[in-house]
Amino acid sequence: MKNMEQQFSENLTLARFEAQCSKSVREYSVPQIPDDLLIIIFSLVTGKSVARFRCVSKHWASVLRRSDFTELFWTKSLTRPRLLFTINFKGKLFFYSAPQPHNPDDNSSLVATPYQTCSFPKRLLANTFKPLCGLALLMDEPVICNPATGEFLTLPKVLLEEKDLPNPKEFSKMFCLGYDPVGKQFKVLCMTSSSFDERLTTHLVLTLESRKPLWRKVELKFLFVRNRRMSFGSICINGVLYFGAEFGKSTVIVCFDVRSEKFRFINADEVMELDRRFELFNYKGKLGIHRNRYNRYENRYDSRFVWWVLEDARNHKWFKHVLELSPYEEKMVENTKIVGMTGTGEIVFASYSHLPISWCRVVFYNMERKTFTRVKIEGFEVEEPRVKKYIDTFIDYAENVEFM
Repeated sequence: MKNMEQQFSENLTLARFEAQCSKSVREYSVPQIPDDLLIIIFSLVTGKSVARFRCVSKHWASVLRRSDFTELFWTKSLTRPRLLFTINFKGKLFFYSAPQPHNPDDNSSLVATPYQTCSFPKRLLANTFKPLCGLALLMDEPVICNPATGEFLTLPKVLLEEKDLPNPKEFSKMFCLGYDPVGKQFKVLCMTSSSFDERLTTHLVLTLESRKPLWRKVELKFLFVRNRRMSFGSICINGVLYFGAEFGKSTVIVCFDVRSEKFRFINADEVMELDRRFELFNYKGKLGIHRNRYNRYENRYDSRFVWWVLEDARNHKWFKHVLELSPYEEKMVENTKIVGMTGTGEIVFASYSHLPISWCRVVFYNMERKTFTRVKIEGFEVEEPRVKKYIDTFIDYAENVEFM
């Protein structure tokens, strides 16, 4: 209750400040606030407020686009991670977020607040990949989006040199978003492939920060195909992109160093089981793979949660973890999937995307206390409740207000 009252008080103070500043700028009735003070004040508000403040005046817009402000805001955002929700509804994508609780109370609730709805291109697939440094990669144009500011960037089309393209069903493209923390650059990796023509297997990279982003080829040392039993997508940890693939008869994790743009792979045969699907997640700064609990042969969920952590990438060494669930705990995580581990070490379960939004909940597993806590999510306001919607949940989202 104290946290809710404190949050309400902070929101009320910021709302009064916003109204007073907007009035002052319109009426020019008070001296201009120094830029250094504006930067400090703006770093305390939400990304949604920053997006609104850019429209107050040209001066405020210039201050909010300064690199010293965006870096300060990003630093503070990392200390206040949020839960991010995407709702795909009738061809539109809606973003909501809520403060990410640490050690929440059981059966508590959070109210998600909406971000500005982005006016995306008409062609938009439901897939939203894990946000990275405040940005999200959407398919299948593809589009890079900033949920906090409502901005988006449609990437240039991937054009192949070959004249005779295969049937679209025989040709695939996979996009991954990576970040180089040393050079502070976002890059998109595109892999094209065809099971009928190896000439169409290419690896392309695009740097977002360039003035005119263009696709360029990177060296291809070995051929691999996507592993269908791993989730479609990738994860970037400490400047390395990871995704599942098949190399010959082996199951591998492909590693792409975003800075050097070099590939390598890690054998993952020992962590794969033929009857399951797998997803990648960040386990305390290391690569983790967790197994889907649903057993499709027996049409039931296992009472165990199993995951592996990459302990030694050079020697392909994995460490296996097993969590036995009691009947009560099984009920707690029923109809949920693993969405990752928070920076504070809590494993997070969230409702499946195809379930009704009213069922949306997040379950936190505290590894030290070995306790499960369920949090209900409220506040989603999407019209036509009978129309099917798809909701995805992401953790450790930090708002980024850098201008795209």
